[in-house]
Amino acid sequence: MPARSLVLVLSNDLSLAASKTSRQLALALGRLGYGAIGRDTRLVRWTASQMEQESALRREACETAIVAKWSKLLFDYGVDTVISLDLNWLFTSRLFVESNKIKSIHSFWFDDLRSHLQTSPMFPLAPRTVQELINGPKVVHHCYGQGQAEELRLLGVKNIRASALAAPAEYLRANQPCVQVNRIAFIGNPGLASPPGRVALAAMERGEDLATLRGLARQEVLDGLAQTESTALWIRQSPGVTDLLAAATEQRLARPHEAAISLLVQTGQAYPNAFDFLNRNGLMLDAALLVKLVNRYDRPGLAHRLWRRGWLDVYGTPEQWAPYGIKARPTVPFVKLPSIYRHYPAHLNAANCARDATANEKLFEIAACARLSLNLDSPDVRACYGKEEIVLADSDEALEAAAARVLDNPTEAFARGELARQRTAREHLWENRLEKIFS
Repeated sequence: MPARSLVLVLSNDLSLAASKTSRQLALALGRLGYGAIGRDTRLVRWTASQMEQESALRREACETAIVAKWSKLLFDYGVDTVISLDLNWLFTSRLFVESNKIKSIHSFWFDDLRSHLQTSPMFPLAPRTVQELINGPKVVHHCYGQGQAEELRLLGVKNIRASALAAPAEYLRANQPCVQVNRIAFIGNPGLASPPGRVALAAMERGEDLATLRGLARQEVLDGLAQTESTALWIRQSPGVTDLLAAATEQRLARPHEAAISLLVQTGQAYPNAFDFLNRNGLMLDAALLVKLVNRYDRPGLAHRLWRRGWLDVYGTPEQWAPYGIKARPTVPFVKLPSIYRHYPAHLNAANCARDATANEKLFEIAACARLSLNLDSPDVRACYGKEEIVLADSDEALEAAAARVLDNPTEAFARGELARQRTAREHLWENRLEKIFS
């Protein structure tokens, strides 16, 4: 890339997590010697939504003005590369894909396609479609999970590359002492804002294992099909949907890390009419979410197990943890994350069920701060670190036993955390990811 060129990093400032990671991408680009500027796209999307409610004429005039303004920015700064989380770059069909100045567009998938499209309004793309635009020859999709990549592939997305998330380089310099050697921490929310089902919560309080909790979550999904207005309509139009989802969720119990949409494709062979109904009506992503919900109690279940033992400090939104009987400390501001990571010898790490990807950012951030992370074993996590660097537990009982060993011997946890930090410095910084896409 010519030295005079510049990278445009596009963010969604309404999401603190997305803006934090977008900032880290821009800083890493600077450390690699690339010029980088960051811009928020949320205001543009809000404008598109407001204009849609007024008139087609005003909307078109507004879009033309926005395209002209952003085109001037590209020209003035000499931008030829766009990087964004998810599809933050796609708010109009008339800008980056069409611009002769832009040579490449890189989407780092941070969320999932369904969540992004539901929460990110844009100007009308017709006569183009979202699929046509995101499959343009300039566009590259970087996925941090095998299931996530498979989901995009089955949805017709092309030019997909495996690219794990990463840690900020400055986390390697965190050196605050561990002052809480008798506790482990978890930083985050339960994963879903909705409270747990009564039966599932009772099972957690009895200490039931994850297999039981997944079975209860599956039953909640199936029981809710006829009770929820949207899915009840599916069933009225195509009764076989119930059997298809029952089969796909049963497969999810056996293969909890396989892409939900892949399980729907496989089981859909036995229920072709129901599968065709979902596919024809654009409901496949909604159905895939229901399959993913089989794992909804993985994260809170693990946290609850360690909390019951009196071993875990939880940092997150207190209102979301309260229904689980867990008294959480307030959410950690991002600037304080390294010091909180260093505060403990080890941290519980667990994926968000809404995404078919388990190697989240915390995996790398904990490691960069030379602390041990406790994880359920999964292909995504195992591809990034080994058992000498992190805990890879094959069950919640094994993870609980690993937590007990940490509290009995924090010195071992520190040694493994230091190995994880060294691995992160070599392989898992944002600079490593960016160097790969520019090589």
